[in-house]
Amino acid sequence: MNGAPDPTEPALAAAERKLARLQAQIDAARTVLRGLLQQVAQAEDRMTKSQAALLLEVNEELVVAALRAQTDADTAVQELDVVARSAELDALTQLPNRQLLMDRIAQGLASARRHGGRLALLFIDLNGFKQINDTLGHAAGDAVLELTAQRLASAVRGVDTVSRYGGDEFVILLAELAHPSGAARIADKLTAALGVPAAIGGQTIGLTASIGISVFPDDGADGETLIALADAAMYCAKRRGVGRYAFHGQPAVGEPGADVTPPCAAPPPRQ
Repeated sequence: MNGAPDPTEPALAAAERKLARLQAQIDAARTVLRGLLQQVAQAEDRMTKSQAALLLEVNEELVVAALRAQTDADTAVQELDVVARSAELDALTQLPNRQLLMDRIAQGLASARRHGGRLALLFIDLNGFKQINDTLGHAAGDAVLELTAQRLASAVRGVDTVSRYGGDEFVILLAELAHPSGAARIADKLTAALGVPAAIGGQTIGLTASIGISVFPDDGADGETLIALADAAMYCAKRRGVGRYAFHGQPAVGEPGADVTPPCAAPPPRQ
């Protein structure tokens, strides 16, 4: 999947355009205020008793314009906040997108280094998603992705981050991990949560996924490396069968006899 377009680019471009429009509105309001202030100064220079009414009128206009400008500014701030948050979320699932995920990973790594802790990344790929799209339609496929997002989020802690990485791939950041075995327990919970039957496109289906796991600092020191290793481990788990998970450099787990299979280490070629 190297070379694929970044799904955050359209959202970011829209955010930049909206920011430009809002900034133009604020600049226009400031221009009006400057003009009114100049009128006040001119009125004061030539004011006589007969012109007091003119100054009062200009002052009233200035107050109204100032209130309107403040309202516009407050609205602009609120809209900018909405735009900023929407640019960090996947449009379909409302999960953090890839950009926000990388920010969270960087924060998690900094904290883990300071406190000598661990974190883990779980790379998750749904099994049979293309078949669902092909047989039940894209609307059913979208429903599956939304359901997957909900079930993944329900199986982790509040300090963790569930992200849609792209297509039917998700990445979970497990922060403040005491031991790698904690990641295995989460993988089991995710598998169980996904497997609960659900009505999709008029059919009852149970979802399965392949999960690859990498751990800081055992496997890598930066987000890109940890994601790549978890991705490779996921492919290794997928080759061993449905519904398995695998740690980088260790056998895939999920079915009897999995513990005697060769370690998952060599990353497969990405299309």
